[in-house]
Amino acid sequence: METERAIGQASVQTVEKKWVKVQIYTPTHIFTGYANYRQGRLLDFLNGVSVGGPRINKEFLPVSEVEMKSLLDGSDVKVQSAYSNKANILFVREIESGQTRGLGGQVGHKPYPFVGKSSTVVRLYLPSFTLTGQMQCAKGERVWDVLNSELRFLPLTNVEIYPSAGSSESGVSFIAVNKSQVLSLEELGTPWQSRG
Repeated sequence: METERAIGQASVQTVEKKWVKVQIYTPTHIFTGYANYRQGRLLDFLNGVSVGGPRINKEFLPVSEVEMKSLLDGSDVKVQSAYSNKANILFVREIESGQTRGLGGQVGHKPYPFVGKSSTVVRLYLPSFTLTGQMQCAKGERVWDVLNSELRFLPLTNVEIYPSAGSSESGVSFIAVNKSQVLSLEELGTPWQSRG
């Protein structure tokens, strides 16, 4: 009986883990590798939010099978693992979503309540990058409220990434932006929903 319980607990822990390929942008490097976090969203993981549990604020983001590209000289280095200090992260994006299988075999079960949102098109200026995209705000919130929330990382969707050197990239569905790295922000409008 104890053996069956231990196997059951181990399989639940294995089922709840999620490996996701991410790109982490810092002022000096872009890290591409795999982040491992429990069932949930990248944004919650970065902000230390645990679904149904206490806040877990870890200062370093562990990544495995990492390719580090220098923004200074263009060199590439591959390492088995690296730890990026969240305070130095400009933004993070998922390259490939991990697939989480919940209990009972359901794929993609989301333990989050639905929250009505609106979006505002913004342009953010960060060291070495300019981002244009839609900032997601909970119903009744404005960009100002999101910027002054307690969360460290903010959601941005439908993003265009403009590095200070190199080519731009558009059509990025989601990134998490470290608000402490935002130098300034411009509101460009709300074409997807009227301000009513």
